[in-house]
Order: sequence, then C-alpha cells, then structure tokens
Amino acid sequence: MNSTELFELTLALKIVLWVEAIVYLGLGIFEIFDDFFRKLPSWTNLNGKLNHYLFMEDKMQHKFHAIVCFFLGFIALNGILEGVVSRFEIELLFIGLALIMMLLWMVLPPGKMAVAMLLTKPETYLSIIMFLLFADLVRIEILIICILFNIWGIAVFLLNTKKIIYPYTYKRFRDDVIEAGISEDRIKVWDKMIGYKDD
Repeated sequence: MNSTELFELTLALKIVLWVEAIVYLGLGIFEIFDDFFRKLPSWTNLNGKLNHYLFMEDKMQHKFHAIVCFFLGFIALNGILEGVVSRFEIELLFIGLALIMMLLWMVLPPGKMAVAMLLTKPETYLSIIMFLLFADLVRIEILIICILFNIWGIAVFLLNTKKIIYPYTYKRFRDDVIEAGISEDRIKVWDKMIGYKDD
C-alpha cells in the first residue's frame, strides 16, 4: 500500500478490528472512568495509611494503560465504521501491539507462569495474526521496528530482569506477591494454574 491508498476490509481484518475495538476500546473507556469505584492496590498503603506518592504512581500507570488501550481501540473502531483502513492506521496497530509485547517480554514471570501469561494476553494472538495475514499492507521498515521492539523486550528480560531479581523462581515471585499484600484468592489461582504446592 502507498501512503494515500485505502484498503477495503476483508472478513479476517474485520474480525481482528472488532476484537481490538471491543477489548481495547472497552477496557480503555472503563479504566478512564473507574476512579470512583476502583479498589486501590494494597501496595499503595504504607504504615497503615495511603501513601500519596504511591497513589500518584499507581494512578499514572493505570491511566496510561487506559490511554494506550483507548487509542488502539479507537483506531480499530474507526476502520470498522469507515469500512476501509489506511496504511498509517494499520502501521499504528502493528507498532502499538509490538510495544505492548515488548513490555510483556520484559516482565515475564518465572517458569510456567510466563507461558500462562503469554497465552492469556490478547496481544499475543493479535500480533501473530497481524504478522501472518497483514504484513504485506505495511512498510518493511515498520515490520523491522516491530521485530526489534520484541527482540529488545526479550533482551531486557534475559540480561536485566532475570539478573536484578535473583533467584528468578516462582517461589521467590510468590513470596514477593504475598509481601506486597496481593489477595490470597489470586495467589491460589496462580498456584493452581502452574501446579505449585506450598510445602
């Protein structure tokens, strides 16, 4: 595609865009307007009271996630409504998914939980589908950038994350989760998911 050409949606692309619009736009809108009922994570409390700095950090991260989701969903919804997409819109979707995947690679949890996390994230499947079915619609430079973002995420995981957190085991991760005050119900789900038994 050239910079001004419009690509009429195929059935496969419509399905992908609908998934992205529902998942990302839905999540983005929800997280933008959840301020009055969202339960703050337990780690924002220190010494028995809400820590102002940690509250602001959590708010920034949460709303930044909402903004990224909203943009990706908005692009997808626009394509659905128009019935066509430009090369730039497709490239934005490629770049957005690659950046999210880069982050996922960087923070992979230990052992089987890493596989479970990747298999439960829609970005994993959407990235694969986009590369397999729609790579011919974008410039080769964009594909290279997307691949490099993924490689960078894996490199950071192997050469930085795994070295900073030692030992990089599920038990260490689990102990830290408990210390951070995450609910026991969530921990039990993770334990069952990977077959962990606390001795």
